[in-house]
This record gives sequence, structure tokens and C-alpha cells, in this order.
Amino acid sequence: MNTLEDDVRRCVDFHGHLCPGLALGIVAARAGLEELGVDRSHDEEVVSCLETDACCADAVQVISGSTFGKGNFMHKDVGKVAMTFISRDRESSVRLCLKPGAIRLSDAHRALMDKVMGQGNPTEAQHKEFWRLHNQRAEEILRMPWSDIFSMTIVAPAIPPKAVIEPSALCDRCGEPVMASKLKEIDGRALCLTCRST
Repeated sequence: MNTLEDDVRRCVDFHGHLCPGLALGIVAARAGLEELGVDRSHDEEVVSCLETDACCADAVQVISGSTFGKGNFMHKDVGKVAMTFISRDRESSVRLCLKPGAIRLSDAHRALMDKVMGQGNPTEAQHKEFWRLHNQRAEEILRMPWSDIFSMTIVAPAIPPKAVIEPSALCDRCGEPVMASKLKEIDGRALCLTCRST
């Protein structure tokens, strides 16, 4: 496994900045892979299922090696900072979920976040202070034991099928290529989902 510093650098390069959400994903992904006894997925060995589309998702992709393109990154947006890591080889999986109250932002940090990320019109000084507090909180999260932040449960592995690679066929309405299995025949015409919706 990479050092924490290497993982942080790679995640920041991918995500664009360090923030508490990215730090949560780093901590969770490292803990999940360690618990499963596996390394980063080079193909489809590790499947990651995210229950949010927040910043932590980027860290999970970088550290676990699970990506949409390889078909081993699943997203079910239920709004929870929770993620399941599945090892195909070991036929085992773990789910990590943020503990209630584990990560709190100070009132000052929260107020600045509302101003900077919301509809406010922050001054340059407020913007700078927000990012100072944001980075500081992220660094604190990275130093915390994962067990102070997340609950971890062993779950029955619902191993999804491997990614399907198939030839494309043309939609009879728009003429665009689409995976043949995604076409549906309607009134004698093979239509893609987009054309079926319009």
C-alpha cells in the first residue's frame, strides 16, 4: 500500500484541492482495502459502491482503482457518506459509514462555507480564511484513526458481474451508435434510451 502522503498527493492531483470530504474518502478507502487485505485494483479486482456523489468519491476512485470506465465503480446516491468495498478474488466485502457527529466543522468554518460555497459574496480575506480552515480540518481528519470516523461492517458480498464489452448498433431514430443491449424495439424500430424518452 502507498504511504498516506502519496495517496493524499495523488487524490489532490485528481480532485484539484484538499478538503474534508476528500480526506474522508482517503481514510475510508485505505481502511477498506486494508481490511480486505487487497491492493489498488488494476482491472476489476476491487469494486467500490458509493452512497454519495460528494468529494470523497474522487478519493475512492484514486485509491481503490475502481472507475466507471472499468465498470467497478458503482454509485447509489442515497446521500450517505458510506461506501462498500468488494474483493472479487477474496469474495468478501466491507461497508464503511460515517459515524454520527464524527466530523464537525466549527461555527466560523460553517459560516464561511455558507458564504463561499453558497450565495454569499465573500471578501478575499473570507475566501482565504475559509480555505485555511478547510485545509486544516482535512489535515486533522487524515491524522484521525479511521475507527473514530467510520463504522465498519462485514457485509455479504453482492459481487456485480464484470463489465460487458459488446459491439455497438445504430439507433433507428438518431443514427448514433449505442451498445446493442441498450436498444429497445418499439414499433419495429430499435431505439436508444434518449430517443425512447423524447
